[in-house]
Amino acid sequence: MTKDMRLLVTDIGGTNARVALCQDTTIDLLKIYPTRYFGSAIELFSHFQKDTNQKLPPYWAVAAAGVTSDEKIEGTNLKWDISKKELIEAFDLRSCILLNDFEAAAYGLSVVDEKRLLKLAGETPQPKETKILIGAGTGLGEATCVYCKGLGWKALRSEGGHATFAPTDETEMELAIYLKAKYRHVSYERILSGPGLLELYGFFMKKDSHKDMFEETFKSPSQVTEAAEKGDKPSIKAIKLFCKIYGEEAGNFALKTLPLGGVFITGGVSLHIVSWLQKGWFQEGFVQKGRMTNLLKNIPVFLVKEPYLGIYGGAYRLLQTCMTKATTAS
Repeated sequence: MTKDMRLLVTDIGGTNARVALCQDTTIDLLKIYPTRYFGSAIELFSHFQKDTNQKLPPYWAVAAAGVTSDEKIEGTNLKWDISKKELIEAFDLRSCILLNDFEAAAYGLSVVDEKRLLKLAGETPQPKETKILIGAGTGLGEATCVYCKGLGWKALRSEGGHATFAPTDETEMELAIYLKAKYRHVSYERILSGPGLLELYGFFMKKDSHKDMFEETFKSPSQVTEAAEKGDKPSIKAIKLFCKIYGEEAGNFALKTLPLGGVFITGGVSLHIVSWLQKGWFQEGFVQKGRMTNLLKNIPVFLVKEPYLGIYGGAYRLLQTCMTKATTAS
C-alpha cells in the first residue's frame, strides 16, 4: 500500500502556502501561493487543482501553523480553521492527516539530505537520539522528534514559541518593557519572527531617538537585514540581539529535551540571516546557562537550508501512517 504512493502534501505558513504532489517522499510538482489571496484551505486546494490541471490523489497530508488536533487546525497568524472532515468530503479523500507546520518539519529531519545542513556548533550528533527544531518565520515554531523502536521517528508538536519571554540582561529588560506597552503578553514569538525583527529595530530606533525615521522607512524585516549589510547601526543591533535571544530560547528548549541528536534551526527569517547566525551571538545565548554551560557546548547545532522541509516531513508522516494502518488491518 505504501509503495509508489502518489500524495498531496501541503505546508501552510502565515505568509505562503506550499502545495506539492509527491511520489512517496519525492516532490514531483510544487506550487507556492501567497495565503492572502485565499479565504480558506478549500479555496487554496481548488485553485491548485485548476492551476495544475491535475487529478488530485486521495492521500493528503496538510500541515499549517496553528493549534492542531487530529480533526482540526486552528490558525494562529493565518486565521484559517482547517477541518479534516470538510477536506475529506470536498475532495473525496481516502486518507487525510493534519499536522502542525513544525511537527511536519520535524518529521522532515528524518529524510533531509545532510548536504542541506550547515553545522554551527557542538559535537557529532548521536543516531536515534532526540532532535529538536526551532524556527523563526512569520511566527516562531518549535517541535521535538524522538525515535520509537519499531515505529520510526515520532514528532511532538508544541506551541513553545508562545512561552513568556525571559530577559537575561538590562537591554533585554528594556525590550520587555517596550513590548509590554504594546502587547498583553510578551512571548518569544513577539521577538523571534519576521515581525519581531521589525520590533527590535523599532526598539533601537526609539532608544537612540530616531523613532520617526523608523516609522517612515522600515516596513518589512528584509529592509532591516539589507540595512544591516550596509552598516546601519540600529539594524546591526537589532540582528545581533535577535540572534542572541534566538540562542537563549534554543538553549532553554535544549535543557528541557537534551537533544543529543541535534538542535536544528529553520524558518524563513533564519535563512535570510545565515551569516549573522555564524558570528557567535546565537551560540553565546545558547550556552550561557550557568552550571549547564559545558553540557550545552557539546550539543550539536545545525542550520537547515532545505526550504521544503515541511513537505518532505508531511510525506514521511503520511506514508508512516498508511503503513501503520496497513499493518494493523493485516
